[in-house]
Amino acid sequence: MLFDRLTSDEAEAVLKESPVALIALGAVENHGNHLPLSTDNDLSEAIVQKVAAQLENVIVMPPIYYGQVWSTSHYPGTISVSSETLKGMLVDIGRSLFHQGVKIFAMINAHMGNLDVMKDAARQLHDELGMKVLYLTYPGIGEISAKVLESERVHPTYFHACELETSYMLYLAPEKVDMTKAIRNYPELPLEFDVTPIPWHNVTDSPVLGDATLATREKGEAIIETAVGNMVRVIEQVRKHFYTEG
Repeated sequence: MLFDRLTSDEAEAVLKESPVALIALGAVENHGNHLPLSTDNDLSEAIVQKVAAQLENVIVMPPIYYGQVWSTSHYPGTISVSSETLKGMLVDIGRSLFHQGVKIFAMINAHMGNLDVMKDAARQLHDELGMKVLYLTYPGIGEISAKVLESERVHPTYFHACELETSYMLYLAPEKVDMTKAIRNYPELPLEFDVTPIPWHNVTDSPVLGDATLATREKGEAIIETAVGNMVRVIEQVRKHFYTEG
């Protein structure tokens, strides 16, 4: 149910059913030479479609294509918006939806730089309206990732254009991947990397963090389908509890 494709009468009828609203969040960001700038958007949109296909009474909002991309902002092609701008967008969209009958708003994200903003927006919508807001970024994939991935991680938390993310793209948007340009890149991160802001171009010429050459469609499918299943279960459980308690 693509919300912006509805007519006014259709939207009014759909909103009376208090649907769960899904929105894809991504970014326009340099992902090396083997992946496009649209990688995070391609991934989040495809995941939203998969989640929506497994749920009833949902609406899919137009995606937000720009994200907070401070870390890689110096690489060619990256476009960043401020945390304040992104949060304002999410809160305003949430308010508009709430006042038209949507009580559960699920943000499905594929860009790590958006994490803090989503949480802040969710807290504001919760405190202001009592709206139930979910921020979902590949939930519950730790076990399956450890099982199928072969390469070491550059960082225990961060991943970017590596075996993991390239595998996602090979599964969800293979026509946009050029594996002949995939590289292995293991920059030495300074000790203070996690405790002070450090633009990535200060430590590596490429935003690829890890070994993209080991990526496969099969790895991407295993991890993505696990994440999608977890999102569907969370949304269903939240909807059940939210309306039962209400």
